[in-house]
Amino acid sequence: MEPTNRSLTHLDTMPDDMLRLIISKVGAASSTDYCNAVLTCKSLNFGLDDPLIAKTLSIAPLVERPYLANGYEKMMESLLAANNLDAHYVKGMREYFYFDNHFLRLHHLHLASKGYEKMMMPSPSVNFVSIFLPFSIIPKAMRRPP
Repeated sequence: MEPTNRSLTHLDTMPDDMLRLIISKVGAASSTDYCNAVLTCKSLNFGLDDPLIAKTLSIAPLVERPYLANGYEKMMESLLAANNLDAHYVKGMREYFYFDNHFLRLHHLHLASKGYEKMMMPSPSVNFVSIFLPFSIIPKAMRRPP
């Protein structure tokens, strides 16, 4: 290819919907890879205001240590608005341990567990919420018979 003959790159010719799907898959695998892709390529610069990306973005470091979410309030708001399951889990853990708000904790953990149950093949004998919550505080509507 001659230096004076410029052509469009492959990313420039792809439709935005396909680029959004690619970035959402990258973000679902790793938040670090998502940040690197967004920072290095102008055509892949889709932010968290995009619901597809915000819903699927993996925030595994925050899931492992929810106290780190204190510095990411705006990001957490965007993820919660898009119904990101990891964000609901982190919010539930923070509400319980840092703000002593048991009702809001149950709400967010309930949303996260229902989403995870839809992603996984739920067993009739195992309730995913019961892994996180003692049986006595699980709402009766969510309980499954032993």
